[in-house]
Amino acid sequence: MRNPFPDNEVFKQFLGLKDYFRKYQTKASYSRIREIATIARILYQSGENIAFDFLGSVNFGMAQDHSDVDLVLYLECEETDDEINEKNCPRFAKIQNLMHSLLSHELKESKYIIEIVDVINLSTLDKAIKNNDYEHDLIARFIFYRTICRGVNKKVLHPLEKKIIEKSDLFHKIEESLTDALIEFTRTSTHGASFKKYIKRLEEKNIHIPASILEKVVEYLDISKDLDI
Repeated sequence: MRNPFPDNEVFKQFLGLKDYFRKYQTKASYSRIREIATIARILYQSGENIAFDFLGSVNFGMAQDHSDVDLVLYLECEETDDEINEKNCPRFAKIQNLMHSLLSHELKESKYIIEIVDVINLSTLDKAIKNNDYEHDLIARFIFYRTICRGVNKKVLHPLEKKIIEKSDLFHKIEESLTDALIEFTRTSTHGASFKKYIKRLEEKNIHIPASILEKVVEYLDISKDLDI
């Protein structure tokens, strides 16, 4: 999804830095994206209407051979409108098992762990959009991930993105809360450590990082200190 908050400094800084690091995408990042895309395609062809978004080092193109993969999973589960888990959505458990089976048998070179950090129920999301339920947490999470992440099998998500984009007043209602969410993300020690790792990885390859980029990293990680939230 194109950034729906083009004048928002927090999102602009995050996406700008992500674009910079992705210019130097590692082979491990490319391999993981290709392998997860293969899994998504196999599951989609078997009748599972799913998609994924990457978080972490793969999102920035900085994954290494030992890096694990953090994913947001999108799937349809009409059995529940609550947060999806293995008990209330049998399809979720089935997909997890199939993913691990595919990694173990069809993608034998893969030696990394996949962690699904969030699950978005597309059925519930569609209902919330149709009902103009702008307070629904699922809408905010969907827009947040689709703005900051990189995905595979995105064709599954495009119809929902289109429905959301047509509701221009929605973005004004949720911009502040999503900005706060991204700021809280910058405050975590792991996020700051990740940027240090990405910089070190480029330096180890003798890639010159302009002082302007280093300043932007510092400014981005300090941005929450300059905002009254």
